Amino acid sequence: ALLSLMMIKTVFLFLFLFAQIQSIPNYEACTTPLAKSFRYCDTSLSFDERVKSLIGLLTLQEKVELMGSDPQYDGCSVVIRDVPRLGLPGYMWLVETNTGVSSACLGPNTCATTFIGPGGLGATFNRTLWRAKGDVISTELRAFSNSGGYRGISPSPYGFYKIGVNGYGPNINIVRDPRFGRNSELPSEDPFLTGSYATEYVLGLQQVDKKGYIKMPTYLKHYTAYSVEKNRGHDSYAISMYDFFDTYLPAYEMGFTQGGASGVMCSYNAENGVPSCANGWLLNEMIRNKWNKPDALITSDCGAVSNLLGPPANAQNGTIAAAWAINNGTDIDNGGGIYFNHLATAVNQGLLSEAVVDAALRRSLLQLFKAGRFDPESEVSWTNISASAINSTSHQKISYEAALQSFVLLKNTGVLPLSVGSRIAVVGPQSVATYGLLSDYYGDMVCYIPNEKPNNKSYDCIQTIGEAIKATNKGGVTLNYMGVDINSDRKTGIPEALEAVRNSDYVVLVLGIDITIEHEGVDRESITLPGLQESFAQQVLAEGKKTVLILVNGGVLGIDNLIKGSDAIIEAFYPSVQGASALAASIFGLQNRWGKLPVTMYSADYVNQVEMTNFDMSKPPGRTYKYYTGTPLFPFGWGLSLTSFSLNCTNPKTLNYQCTLSNIGKLDGDEVIQVYHSAGNDIRQKVDHPVPLKQLVEFDRFTVKIGQTLPVSFNLPQSALFLVDKQGSKVLYPGTHYIIISRGNGDDLKFVVQI
Repeated sequence: ALLSLMMIKTVFLFLFLFAQIQSIPNYEACTTPLAKSFRYCDTSLSFDERVKSLIGLLTLQEKVELMGSDPQYDGCSVVIRDVPRLGLPGYMWLVETNTGVSSACLGPNTCATTFIGPGGLGATFNRTLWRAKGDVISTELRAFSNSGGYRGISPSPYGFYKIGVNGYGPNINIVRDPRFGRNSELPSEDPFLTGSYATEYVLGLQQVDKKGYIKMPTYLKHYTAYSVEKNRGHDSYAISMYDFFDTYLPAYEMGFTQGGASGVMCSYNAENGVPSCANGWLLNEMIRNKWNKPDALITSDCGAVSNLLGPPANAQNGTIAAAWAINNGTDIDNGGGIYFNHLATAVNQGLLSEAVVDAALRRSLLQLFKAGRFDPESEVSWTNISASAINSTSHQKISYEAALQSFVLLKNTGVLPLSVGSRIAVVGPQSVATYGLLSDYYGDMVCYIPNEKPNNKSYDCIQTIGEAIKATNKGGVTLNYMGVDINSDRKTGIPEALEAVRNSDYVVLVLGIDITIEHEGVDRESITLPGLQESFAQQVLAEGKKTVLILVNGGVLGIDNLIKGSDAIIEAFYPSVQGASALAASIFGLQNRWGKLPVTMYSADYVNQVEMTNFDMSKPPGRTYKYYTGTPLFPFGWGLSLTSFSLNCTNPKTLNYQCTLSNIGKLDGDEVIQVYHSAGNDIRQKVDHPVPLKQLVEFDRFTVKIGQTLPVSFNLPQSALFLVDKQGSKVLYPGTHYIIISRGNGDDLKFVVQI
């Protein structure tokens, strides 16, 4: 074992040095005389002609080996073998790009930029920021690829997993249930907000250069209706056509039709008994036909094709499972080895034609040709991006800006902003956390250390919230104690934390969960604070000091018993590497860039009112703000500021709304304007399907200086008034409609539209 560890360290050191001198990007093809002797390397031909030529050179077995991993050598990274006789190098498909490029650090200060969790990004309601994130991530992926970069995970017998030109993300499932273990990967419960995020993020990722080469082909995750971890891969849910088209498909449709996504990763779950990765209606009919994306590449989630051997599909053997998956639209088998071991047999047994294999392989190869992998570096501008772009000053600035706009001020009785120079006790388990500030799928390595090993777990480069508040509170006294753990019965830290509270004028109480509590594979059973956190919080509040409660989490927390006693409450989501300093600046009023809730904050008892496995969005008491008829702790779209705003709009004869937004407070600040559609009672009474209480149809974010008034306009399309009917069609019903324009707090402006 010691020898093996020494070998791994040696290989990592070699790869680091190699990255500094590498002259060609990872997996670059058509660089040898042998390869150049074949027509697939002839750049005078079209991409389609070249792909067709390459496929024509391959045997059936070689084709199969380009469509899935060899299970003896790879788990979930989809490492594709090379074809030496054609000069075709191998490739590795799976690089996660939901929050940062999953990668090893190339060296000091050359670790991938890690953004705040997607929940915080959803809270920004900022399209420009989402596109900027896409630009950062795609730039860094190309920089890693051009510099010999690799995944920061243990190597396979093939070697380390070098980074190519494509990425998987964003994850745009809906935050359907607050218990879902992967809510930290998701931007919102609202399909339109989520779809807008997907659109802008993908546009930032998939820029094309002057010669038409795509910067980073990207694949949306996890298609679709995936929001239960228990028994995943063998679970099936009853989903109506209404719920498909109102909730579970719109974000993906926007990601494809408006963002131009290159494909998806199909999900583990089944819908109405048909697994996503063998669901021809979802993969072929919806994506490739209805959304007009015939070249969309479909990759299975890890092991999803092999899961067809069990319920609900119960394929008799691997050959049948392979045929079901590829015939219904899945091109690449990620993990499990079903395609690798059985696809050729399925062809030979007549379960599918070789033409189906060729079509699937064509879609995967075409993606890489369009990204320039088979063309000279001199022709592809993206190959000029160097390692200096990774975590650059400009990228750090964008990441910091994202953090500033992500925090949601839920309550403030006037305690905020705190005064610099105060005596402050910062207590709670998340006040001293580093790893605890990261969302799931944050990347492989965050902090560089010499002689780093695969699966590096060092987070020393992340500033804690307590450290950030102390650094900002110049001239004051900042006392910082954990008090209790995230989830244990340990009480030994409570006395010193309470003593710090008694000796301070203000308290910042930082509570929450982390990805040991919610993560892939594990759902929460309760949404209350785990361990002793709530009882500790009650002890802190009982001291009677002015208290700011900060929540760090992915899925929402049921803090029913802490709202009244807290003087201010901030939802920070997972603030990541830049978040602590941004949060400190916000608390002291040095920045005033707050966001709005992209989810509903339910009471703790909500989980006892809805079944985790029920996917009917409108079944009482309802899910998300669109259907929930109860009283939330804080509603979707809610958010305060440290300044005051005034919003006025005219009542037009058309759907073109002209408004003014004024800052009438004492600080410069940001405000988010949200526009909703709500159907009138006359419509609700005559339809035979659910109708949302209201639904988001537009939004925008503005920075307004003290005393400034900005013009704001929303020119809505008629489709903003559409409802989804029982069959899943979009319908404009005659009758009364309402357009609601809101700041997320204060009085809403409501306008009647008669159709």
